[in-house]
Amino acid sequence: MYAIALYVLLSVGLTASVGFLALHRPRRFFRMVEINASWWVIIIGLLYARSLVLLGIRGAHPGETWWDTLFGLGFLAAIDALLLVRFFSYLRYLRAHPEDPPTAS
Repeated sequence: MYAIALYVLLSVGLTASVGFLALHRPRRFFRMVEINASWWVIIIGLLYARSLVLLGIRGAHPGETWWDTLFGLGFLAAIDALLLVRFFSYLRYLRAHPEDPPTAS
């Protein structure tokens, strides 16, 4: 059950991260605004991808106590929620501003 929860939470977060990054292509990637908007999503996406690979290789080992396991899953769910908020708020922004789509140039 713990392994399934980890796979689901990591997959949801990674999907939201990749989805946001696929849509958000800033012109100047190293501006402070873009660092704030994108880089934390990139870092979390890389950590999630690494965690999924390691979960597949090593398997899942719950914490020593039930509350430790619950605490870890809760933090993972909270980070997923932030990634989903970022993804869906950006989709809402794109729908509200179709005349000014971001470009990679």
